[in-house]
Amino acid sequence: MQAVVAGLLLAGCVAPQPPMFGDGEAVPEEASRVALPVRPGPDGTWTLNAPAAGLLGQGRTLVRLAGPGNRRWRLTLPAGFALTAHRPGAAHSAFVRGHQVVLVGGGDGRRGPSAIARLDPERGLLTWQEALPPGSRVFLSEDGREVLTADCHRRSCDLTGRDAWSGALRWTHAVSGPVRVVEACGAGVPTSGDGRGGDGCEPYLVTPDRVGTIDPDDGGPHWLKALRPPDGTVDRVIKAADRVILVTAPAEGGCRATVLAGGTESGEGDRGWRYDFVWDQPQAARDPHTGCRWDRALPLTVGFPMVLPDAEGVLLVNPYFGTRRPFQRLAPGEYLVTDGTANTIVRAPGRPDRLLSTSTGRLVRPHGLSPAARSLTQGFWQDGRRLLLLDHRGHALWRGTSDCQAFGHGSEGGPVTYCDGDDLVTLRPVRED
Repeated sequence: MQAVVAGLLLAGCVAPQPPMFGDGEAVPEEASRVALPVRPGPDGTWTLNAPAAGLLGQGRTLVRLAGPGNRRWRLTLPAGFALTAHRPGAAHSAFVRGHQVVLVGGGDGRRGPSAIARLDPERGLLTWQEALPPGSRVFLSEDGREVLTADCHRRSCDLTGRDAWSGALRWTHAVSGPVRVVEACGAGVPTSGDGRGGDGCEPYLVTPDRVGTIDPDDGGPHWLKALRPPDGTVDRVIKAADRVILVTAPAEGGCRATVLAGGTESGEGDRGWRYDFVWDQPQAARDPHTGCRWDRALPLTVGFPMVLPDAEGVLLVNPYFGTRRPFQRLAPGEYLVTDGTANTIVRAPGRPDRLLSTSTGRLVRPHGLSPAARSLTQGFWQDGRRLLLLDHRGHALWRGTSDCQAFGHGSEGGPVTYCDGDDLVTLRPVRED
């Protein structure tokens, strides 16, 4: 009897699951419809799209969408802070980390950032602004509390740390010798255009013979033990599997490159691994300076494996063991892509897509969708202008069209926003009566 009572009490304490897109039953209902506050660019995307913060930005227009706890506003940005670059840290871009928004400005005739400013996302105002020396690089700490700028030359690199909230100068530090500052990203991806890309990236100092991090308290370097950069130009640093992995840009002429994982991030463990190869990314255009098929924006980690774009066929390796343990080589011309789901897809021109893992028995994508289809959230797809919500059997529960690149809001099975002509529409999942 006691067990029965306990079971009834337990059952009564479990709340029913709310409807979610992708649960096989929920259908869309309009949660909001407003006049499109800022039009996307020609490709259907916004330079800044941070759904969690409610921010949409394109050119000199930046808006905050109304939402729970969000007051709507519209701001015309100064020309120097117009939003045209998707990559945070570049001139005319923005960093968004939680409630912290830092704009990176650009000036006429200057290639890099010319100024930085903080945007108050609650009031839609610029609270401070600071000019930068020519050639500066800009970074925002992972916790959003500090803005780091680096002004590097052949003989030294001047580092500056500012409080991101107030703009107050916290420290300056000069590192002597030829120093470059390179982002180290946990996912190996510099950024994406949704305002969330670049999270987990931090700056590393790279010299001809040392690699180090920057102390957030005083800007001093912490050089990593037993990690000497390989010959060539270290183009990116990747943090994966407790390793710091250095990747050189392909060299002009022969496209030779090196990937070096030296020791572990903690300075303990084995000797790491190294791989030298001829760089060739089949999906990339030829770089005009090197003549190599190379695009720094393409990720070197897709899911778990690390991607080594070898001209003999892409190598997929465990980032900890590298080529010292069994690895998989794709056929020449093949490369990896994702579609917003957990699937890792192998693609090559003139061949049908296939899943990297064949053990799941899943389809590459639901029937009737093209290779350009992308998942917005669980069960919800966009394929060109088409929007589709599918049940577990692949049958359409709802169909629509979007005049922009629709987007989810970060929660699995949660709301989806799209463009219906001159309106911006947000759909929420509800149970069908």
